[in-house]
Amino acid sequence: MEMMEPFSGGDRSKMTINKRCCYFLVFCVIVLPVITGVVVWYFVDKSCDHYVTSGNEAIEGIKPTYEAPTTEVVTAFNPLEPWKNLRLPKYVIPMHYDITLYPNFYGNNGWFYGNETVDINVTQSTRFILIHANFLNITRTSLKYSDDEQVFIKRTFWYEENQFWAIETETPVRISLMYLELEFDGSLTRDIVGFYKSTYVNSQTNEKRHLASSKFQPVDARRAFPCFDEPNIKAEYTIKLVHQEGYIALSNMPSVDQTTWEHDSSLFVTSFQRSVPMSTYLVCFVVCDFKNITDVTSYGTEIRVFATPDRIAQAEYSLLVMKKSMEKFQDLFKVPFPLPKNDMIAIPNFVSGAMEHWGLITYREVNMLYDEHEASAANKQRVAAVVAHEIAHMWFGNIVTMDWWNDLWLNEGFASFVEYIGMDYTEPQWEMMDQMVVVDIKPVMITDAGINSHPIIVPVDHPNQITEVFDAISYSKGASILRMLQEMLGSGAFFDGISTYLKKYEWSTATTDDLWADLGQIPDVGYNVKEVMDTWTLQMGFPYINITLQSTGPTTTRVTATQTRFLADKNMVYDVEESPFRYKWYVQLDYIINNQYTSKWMTKDQETVTFDIDVDMSQADVMIKFNVNDTGFYRVNYPDSIWRRFANILNVQGPSAIPYPADRAGLVDDAFNMARGGYLSYGVALEMTNYLNQEYHYLPWNTAYKGITYIKKMFMRSGKFNSLRKYVNKKVGPVMNYLTWEDGESHLEKLLRSYVITLACDLAHGPCLSNATAKFRNWIDNGAYLSPNIRTYVYKYGMSTDGSEEDWDFMWNKYLTETVPQEKIKLLYGLANTKHIWLLNRYLDYCKDSTKIKSQDFFTVLIYVSRNPVGNSVVWDWVRQNYDYMIDRFSLYSRYLGRLVPNIVKDYNTAFKLEEVDEFFARYPDAGAGKRARQQARESIQRNIDWMDSNADTISTWFEQNM
Repeated sequence: MEMMEPFSGGDRSKMTINKRCCYFLVFCVIVLPVITGVVVWYFVDKSCDHYVTSGNEAIEGIKPTYEAPTTEVVTAFNPLEPWKNLRLPKYVIPMHYDITLYPNFYGNNGWFYGNETVDINVTQSTRFILIHANFLNITRTSLKYSDDEQVFIKRTFWYEENQFWAIETETPVRISLMYLELEFDGSLTRDIVGFYKSTYVNSQTNEKRHLASSKFQPVDARRAFPCFDEPNIKAEYTIKLVHQEGYIALSNMPSVDQTTWEHDSSLFVTSFQRSVPMSTYLVCFVVCDFKNITDVTSYGTEIRVFATPDRIAQAEYSLLVMKKSMEKFQDLFKVPFPLPKNDMIAIPNFVSGAMEHWGLITYREVNMLYDEHEASAANKQRVAAVVAHEIAHMWFGNIVTMDWWNDLWLNEGFASFVEYIGMDYTEPQWEMMDQMVVVDIKPVMITDAGINSHPIIVPVDHPNQITEVFDAISYSKGASILRMLQEMLGSGAFFDGISTYLKKYEWSTATTDDLWADLGQIPDVGYNVKEVMDTWTLQMGFPYINITLQSTGPTTTRVTATQTRFLADKNMVYDVEESPFRYKWYVQLDYIINNQYTSKWMTKDQETVTFDIDVDMSQADVMIKFNVNDTGFYRVNYPDSIWRRFANILNVQGPSAIPYPADRAGLVDDAFNMARGGYLSYGVALEMTNYLNQEYHYLPWNTAYKGITYIKKMFMRSGKFNSLRKYVNKKVGPVMNYLTWEDGESHLEKLLRSYVITLACDLAHGPCLSNATAKFRNWIDNGAYLSPNIRTYVYKYGMSTDGSEEDWDFMWNKYLTETVPQEKIKLLYGLANTKHIWLLNRYLDYCKDSTKIKSQDFFTVLIYVSRNPVGNSVVWDWVRQNYDYMIDRFSLYSRYLGRLVPNIVKDYNTAFKLEEVDEFFARYPDAGAGKRARQQARESIQRNIDWMDSNADTISTWFEQNM
């Protein structure tokens, strides 16, 4: 996948033609005489006399002021103008790229130069060759046939809307193999996507060092080299990277040699093996001075992990996860890893969580490096998850690629599912397959329960929509329905079908229907896989199954199960006709009763199914639990009497009465969300929390935490908060006493502690706040060591309760010098929790200075401040005042900018706040990649307002009565 993370960078518009002309005149009159004799940059062979340039050849040593090729303004659609289509024509096919790049990132330099020859197969006579380019200065364009016959070019121009470099020839080119030669240059400092410069300080030498690296997904390869930048256009690549002595060059394939560069003997050129066929977004270049550690898988593949020299010791754990995951996936899918090597590298400034470049996976440092003495159990699990996810992409995304971005889930949903298999194999005691319920399945249901969600397969017609579709639906819902399908088919049959799919489309691309066709070949399935799964991928949302029970005899009960679309608010209005299946699904309704497992099918044509069970459900000690282990992507609602039976049995007999933690977690989550949506009274749902003082497993507390936290957010600024606080602290207290603040327990108990501490301290639990404050003071004043598993909470609550300006400055200075990535993030979070508004404003202003807050952490800091009850209004004001600055810096194409405001405002619950949000959206109507996120946020606020009107008094009364 591309693991999603907050990001930053700059994306400014190109300079106007008048300013360019002005600069050119100044250059001619003043500068040119001084540098007479300096040769034009000779990076490429210019022996070909006939070529067309953009007129902006770069002079060595001078950064061009030109930022993008001139755009020809064309508006009316014409079928003879193919550049006006979003998609490239299918009759010009790249076969091979031969690319040479020189990234000059040394010292204060920040420009790269390149040339390429693209072997293209033209299958239809045409006068137009289109290739993607963005923020590149293309200085030479040449086209010739394979026999070296030159093709005369009439004109070239850049079409900004679809980011095409268009080449029009004097006469139509014939059907043949051709060579397209281009010379170009671009900025390494514009942004942290494409090809860009990073900087880090070696903590051992205190020396500032630079590097160049790339990040292309989804459509930023065109920022580094002109290319046919669509996922279904695969080609082979031969890469050469020019660099100074003392640096190493890395790319997708192993290097074959390093020689002195023929044009400058002080530089070296590293050449790499010709690649396998791959999509443009998987190409990768890195030039750095990093160190590495190595290993070899049981299949004989060399694996290496790279990091800055001072942090390479923190790469051991990710290398272990990499090795085990690669071995497990080859065993499971029966498809070998096809490259001779696989590298991973931690980049000091990286836009996403990680990126699955084939053979050279790039990571944000916090997601690859792990120091067991300085990072928490949650940090360790995050590293394992991201590494396993990226390794999964070597099969799902790289060997087989989705044909177009509308099927992104074939990449991201598969990787998000398969990562759990890799983690479970590496760390079997973590119960990762059950953790999937609370990490992915239940959380994405919150998003998918809104009327502004979207189907897994969604039309993508614009670059903004491409970046927008990288969301929880593609990742988490995609993973959830695969887990569900595995349960339907059985693991053996499911993975055999996946193996067939991978082998059939190896080196190629596939669609969702291709996947269903291969899984549909499994014998004895008993149903049409495509017909079943279309109801889960072609319509948004999911059902809840309403269960009613009727005694039909002394030992028999009739069960009626009815499927209805689940909505976050049952009163929301929607058009059932907008779905091709009228919001009905195929559901394998499984259940367990008296330790016996059974399942029934509901089809998309069945609103209700009825069946008999051989048990008398009127007996108070008999339980029936649907959606066993909560692997199905649906919720279940029971009669009030059954909900109360669950609550009573758990309260009397303890958690062992429902032995599987995933089942308890699912019941708690469904109860809270049924009540939140208006399907169940909160009085009944809250009874499911009565037993929590006896619950010591992470999974049920995870879902309880989320249900309680929503109420906490709604009550935060009301007088009803105190009744919630007193009730929940009574439930949290015994668990806090059991866990204590000291390490020594299992991985899952360490995760549990984080939720319990957060819940207790957020609700002003006296002992919790006292512990946090005392440990904070001991750390600040005496340098006492803090276990990494409690640092986040000590920093947060110590700063919010007792933090002074001097404490804030102390923590800030620690952040500036910290070398462990996870610790840096903890410190950023702690700094965001001060109650001093002026310190928060200082912190936000620091975000504008990338020497203080890295570009990758810009949005992270803003979101952290927004989660501070004092800081939310501060950051909301700051964002509104600085929105133009952020558009200029990041562009509306950035999904991180698009989701920023929705993340800040989505928990508002008053008409006044909704009016503020509407005013902001009206002032900035172009949402870019945040269009759907805005719709979802506004819907969330309106639901919160309605929720307060319907539920606040009832819930407060219940808490007071159950103190």
